Amino acid sequence: MGSSATKAMAVGVIRRLRTAGHEALLAGGCVRDMLLGHRPADYDVATSATPRQVKRLFGHVLMVGAKFGVAMVIINRRTVEVTTFRSDLSYSDGRRPDGVKFVTAREDAQRRDFTINGMFYDPICEKVIDYVGGKADLAGGVICAIGDPKRRFAEDYLRMLRAVRFSGRFGFRIDRATAEAIGRNAGRITRISGERIREELEKMCARKTAAASLKQLHKLGLLETILPELFDRPGLWATSLRRAEAVARRCDVLLTLAAILCDLPVKDIRRIIRRWGGSNDLRNSLVWLREHIDDWRTAHEMSLAEFKRILAHRDFRRLKVLWRIEELLFPGGKRRYLAIRRRIKRIDPKQIAPPPLVTGKDLKRMGVAEGPMFGRILRALYDAQLNEEITNRRDALKLARGFVDMSR
Repeated sequence: MGSSATKAMAVGVIRRLRTAGHEALLAGGCVRDMLLGHRPADYDVATSATPRQVKRLFGHVLMVGAKFGVAMVIINRRTVEVTTFRSDLSYSDGRRPDGVKFVTAREDAQRRDFTINGMFYDPICEKVIDYVGGKADLAGGVICAIGDPKRRFAEDYLRMLRAVRFSGRFGFRIDRATAEAIGRNAGRITRISGERIREELEKMCARKTAAASLKQLHKLGLLETILPELFDRPGLWATSLRRAEAVARRCDVLLTLAAILCDLPVKDIRRIIRRWGGSNDLRNSLVWLREHIDDWRTAHEMSLAEFKRILAHRDFRRLKVLWRIEELLFPGGKRRYLAIRRRIKRIDPKQIAPPPLVTGKDLKRMGVAEGPMFGRILRALYDAQLNEEITNRRDALKLARGFVDMSR
């Protein structure tokens, strides 16, 4: 599926639908963002036309969500999501409606999550159509559920996390009744898949307001359900929050997650990422950062080879930031961090991860068969190279022969 369409493409879809006699409007987040003066990430269209009618009007249409009233119009490899005005029936799985019925625009607005996301915009007449009080809440800086908050959240409990994310993103307060409904239903967030929870958390962690969002999650009782490991011992959550506050301005999702989780045992981090359906890369990065978070205490005096291996890791830049935070959290750390910086400056960048002077092919020519000893010799040779004990291939081969002779 292609990337999101431009506003002009979405307006073109609206004109085509209207020419065919259907009502069509821009809907949802793009309306909110336009009113805030932000550039929308995408432009969604809501219409009285059914998916089948949409398909007849446009050349390339994907009917992936047709039973929910959704058709994807493809224009020059870009996608315009076109949704039929609908009213959702019951939500057995707390995520998707069991069925939908096609209704008017006014009725469609009532099934959306928050008032600021429930507005329509007529790009032809340049007019906002607001059936839910979204303009007033946008002006007042309020996140307010449409209708009964308890019912809105029961339809999809992920909306509780979305309320916090929107609050942090826009600096809005959460309406009292909406916040109370979140507090009463916070424990039900576990009915949502770990993948969807992680995606919301990552969106929060991608913003400078990440720490504020975490505090809001804690205040509403959501964080203890999502990350109970942070409350296994006193002071753990407070330290995680301080780290998150220190890194949030960087808008680095992985770094913020590491700041939150890096006091936990490795087994807990692995379990959390598995629970969230996270990638192996995410798990491996978080585990590596956790394993090396305390190295700021000894990095200035560890062997050159060990130090270079850390410098060569793809996540060292993030680890260095965490080390800097550690020195601020623990008195006396500054001297060590400055020593680490001086040591880094003394190392030629080309010598941090140079090509090995001796390879596996060389060892095979010396008659060494692959196996545990093969790997140990290669590592010992590369350590000697990183420690700058050997600097040319002739000396490296001589050392290799010595290792091989000792192993026989």
